Amino acid sequence: MKWKLLIALLIMVLMTAGCAEKSQDSGSSTSAQASGSGVEDTQEISSSETGVSIDSVVFSRTGALLTLKDEAKISEIRISSDNNQVASLDVEKSEDQAFATFDWNPETLYRFEVITGSGTSSALEVYAPEKPALKEEYTIELEDVTPGPIEKTSMNIKGVTKFSPDSSYLAIGTHGGSLKLIEVATGEKVWEKQLVKGISDARIADIEFSEDSKRLIVGEESPDAFIHCFDLNGTELWKFGASEDLGSDLKYMPAMKKIKLDSNGNIYVAASRACGYIGEKYKYLGRVYSFDPEGNMRWKFPETELMDSGVTWIDATPDGEYAAFGTTCFTKADKWQDGTVHVLNGNTGEEHWSYKIPPVEPFFDYSAIWYSTQITPDGEQVITMTSDGRAFLFNNSHIIETGTPEITWQQNISTPIVVSGVPIYGSANYAYIVNDTLIFSIGSTFSKDKNKDAPFEHPSGNSLFAYDYDGNLLWKWRLDGYAGECARNDRYLVIPIAQNLVTEDRSVHGVYVFDVSKSGGASSRLSQIYNTEGITVAADVSSDGRYIAALEAPARLDDGTVLGEYRVHILT
Repeated sequence: MKWKLLIALLIMVLMTAGCAEKSQDSGSSTSAQASGSGVEDTQEISSSETGVSIDSVVFSRTGALLTLKDEAKISEIRISSDNNQVASLDVEKSEDQAFATFDWNPETLYRFEVITGSGTSSALEVYAPEKPALKEEYTIELEDVTPGPIEKTSMNIKGVTKFSPDSSYLAIGTHGGSLKLIEVATGEKVWEKQLVKGISDARIADIEFSEDSKRLIVGEESPDAFIHCFDLNGTELWKFGASEDLGSDLKYMPAMKKIKLDSNGNIYVAASRACGYIGEKYKYLGRVYSFDPEGNMRWKFPETELMDSGVTWIDATPDGEYAAFGTTCFTKADKWQDGTVHVLNGNTGEEHWSYKIPPVEPFFDYSAIWYSTQITPDGEQVITMTSDGRAFLFNNSHIIETGTPEITWQQNISTPIVVSGVPIYGSANYAYIVNDTLIFSIGSTFSKDKNKDAPFEHPSGNSLFAYDYDGNLLWKWRLDGYAGECARNDRYLVIPIAQNLVTEDRSVHGVYVFDVSKSGGASSRLSQIYNTEGITVAADVSSDGRYIAALEAPARLDDGTVLGEYRVHILT
């Protein structure tokens, strides 16, 4: 009898193992289709047969998406864990999907109960995954473009995406000068305008919404370099052209490079124009403007002349007390020196202080600040990066009190090193302030020898470095591709990744999502990855954290093959 009992037990174990294996395989397959990132999906524990049954549950950053097997009029969704209700959502509409917003814990068992309008219910118990999934809701196809060569990031097709503060709308500015307003929940186009027509390389350079989500401020790189203000109906309320100051031609067009708004609706704009080499010097012209919400100019800096350096970035405190920017050039500027941090009175445009950062000799005889000067919301600290790989922190309060600019700390992150006789450096691109963390983004590796390519990547190339205000390194992450301007809210950092010029790994393209609220190193903070065939050149995250927009652009390989399409992926 013992051997019969043993055989029976063995059969039961094999049957149980087979069921478990089938459930896990099914979950993994569902996850790969939903997220595009291979994040493991949840496992079904039990399901009732009453009412309309739940087909799947996909956990995202801010909650969970429920998909029903049949469309039904949902009345309520109840979510519980350990017999304690954690969320309840009134829906009251017919659909086959519903999103429930709640904070969930990894690897925790949750019970989802869907109650229909007729009173029937169905329930599903699932374990939350270790990390959330990314699900593509829909794509927005953009105009036809001529792909740039993949070996030159400067030739990438560009674009801009920006969610409204209330997360209801997405504005898209394209390489061809088109502006679209999309209703996020439905994906429907509200309106579209062609702002720049028939001019090669003219484009939308930047977009910002007003704090109440009722206005769009849009900057162009075009012969006119207009800044526009539109309402949500697409009516243009006002515009101003920087070409009146900076001049213009079809080869070297001026641009409203960066736009920033304060909480009062005042607008700060960095305007710049590259003029190319004049003799042995590379010539830039730059100016900073401030407008009130109605388009009246509050001030411009400098007041009576143009800077002979470029200005490609600007930041301001929410109360508008301070505005900060840095200057850039490819050679030494004569008067308005390259690589200089400027902090202004945001109300008057009067300069509080400036600091010229010396170049890294003998590799450079100039310093350049591109897209990185940021000021903390309280106005206490200013951070910036020079393109040669150095990060800096200034104590703004101390400088205002003493009148003497001083560097609080400096980090040499990707400064030049010599490898096999070739000097290489990681180009420092962006700096970000996310709560109490200072994040610096390093881009591609370049050689300072014009006759030799970089033999391999700089050890700090294509990476993120996160520091605290004392200069302590908190974490770092190798991105394996060129990072464009990151999107961020109070919790998430979303990074668009394009080509790697050295490794030529085409599999790294996409968006990488970091949850900076988590503790530990970069691996624990990396929340999600969504890969695209083409290069990803822009991204944004909605203020509520639910939606991500990833702008994919096509790129041309050496053999003429084109990777990807020009489109925007809407992810949840």
